[in-house]
Amino acid sequence: MEILRDQLNWKNLSLPLIFLIASLNPFTEEAEFHEQWLFMTTHYLLYIAGFLIGLKAIRGPIIFLLPGIALPVFWHVPPFFALAGAYLPWRVANDLTLFLAGISAGMTIYKLSNVIKILLFVLWMSADSVLSVVLIVGIPAYSDEAYSFSPFPVSQEPITGLVMFGIMTAVFVYVVVNLVKSIFHI
Repeated sequence: MEILRDQLNWKNLSLPLIFLIASLNPFTEEAEFHEQWLFMTTHYLLYIAGFLIGLKAIRGPIIFLLPGIALPVFWHVPPFFALAGAYLPWRVANDLTLFLAGISAGMTIYKLSNVIKILLFVLWMSADSVLSVVLIVGIPAYSDEAYSFSPFPVSQEPITGLVMFGIMTAVFVYVVVNLVKSIFHI
């Protein structure tokens, strides 16, 4: 693994730092025990913060892509999602590993071909779309109806799904705009 020390600057670290501060503060952490949409939003913020740090300032072996994919999948399996939503030790593990998973994926992305990058992006958007629809229609897999220890009632699922859809749309637009810029050298 190689740290690109010349890339550890305010320009490359400011957005990840903002995302981390927004996610890891007492107000957000307390609200996450009650608000499913916020809990899901911090998943995006933590992963993207790590991804940007890895992308800009770290280079690592391709094997690190595996935890970059597997850990977010793990935390979105319903019982583990509910455990992290309900209990502080699980939340700490959730937050830390999502951030590290982002770093793991970001530091390996430069080794992938454009076809693989696009494939992984499409798979991510597809998986999140399915999860978003599951939440919007109120299938109780992520609620206290499925897991009594879950702090999230099924009534919160539709707004969580809509928030996810909004975040995915913003990420999609950002990626497409940057792709168009790079293709046409704008």
